[in-house]
Amino acid sequence: MNAHSDEKKLWERWKTQGDEDAREELIVRHMRVVRYIAGRMAIHVPSSVDIDDLIGWGALGLLDAIEKFDHTQNIKFSTYASIRVRGAIIDQIRSLDWAPRSLRVMARKIGASRERLRHAHGREPSTESIATDLGIEADQVDDVQMQLQTAHILSLDDYLPAEEGSETRKVDVTSDAEMPTPESVALVRERQELLVDAILALPEQMQKVLNLYYYEELTLKEIGAVLEVSESRVCQVHSAAIKRLRKIVRQREVENASTSRSTDGDGPDRRG
Repeated sequence: MNAHSDEKKLWERWKTQGDEDAREELIVRHMRVVRYIAGRMAIHVPSSVDIDDLIGWGALGLLDAIEKFDHTQNIKFSTYASIRVRGAIIDQIRSLDWAPRSLRVMARKIGASRERLRHAHGREPSTESIATDLGIEADQVDDVQMQLQTAHILSLDDYLPAEEGSETRKVDVTSDAEMPTPESVALVRERQELLVDAILALPEQMQKVLNLYYYEELTLKEIGAVLEVSESRVCQVHSAAIKRLRKIVRQREVENASTSRSTDGDGPDRRG
């Protein structure tokens, strides 16, 4: 009996007969989903939140998923459970209201500044523009945004573990069928090249952490084991790397914009 048919029988025993042993077996089998998601989300949550808390909250989401899942539909349970598990963890994080009042006040000021500058100039304002408008440093704007990015957990680039050893990305599920324009493709390629250059400018340990987390899909614990450091150290290195990347990319964008303006100004004067 293969694993797929075996699990199908477990669902039938639980859903049609109320067999608690079958339910317990389903929980045990899919706790890997909880551990995987908790490990991936740990790097994006406040340091006061422990990985065991994430696993516990995720387990509640798994229980809810097992109760509500319709096994007669042609849907993979691991994908369905992943969404419920992530949702349960995010709900708990939000309920903690961990951000201090001063941080929320500054976040509102940044939001108001962004809207004001957007309406004034008809485009999305840069971090420097917002900082200048508020009379603060650009790094302060970045820090506030990083601290409030619980929504970063919902990134469309996060992977959901699927059945049969495959992986399904949310972007594969939510993207529309329209082909990107040549201009958008060129812009994305330019930004990717800029990001690659910025990553290569980072210290070796930072490069390793980013590679292991975003490309090798390892959890904090696994990265710590590879680099022989603690999970908290991995989190610190990741945060420092992201902060430095933003600064490098921001500087390169300013340099590129300056070069572009200079080149445009060198052209012949055709007014005469």
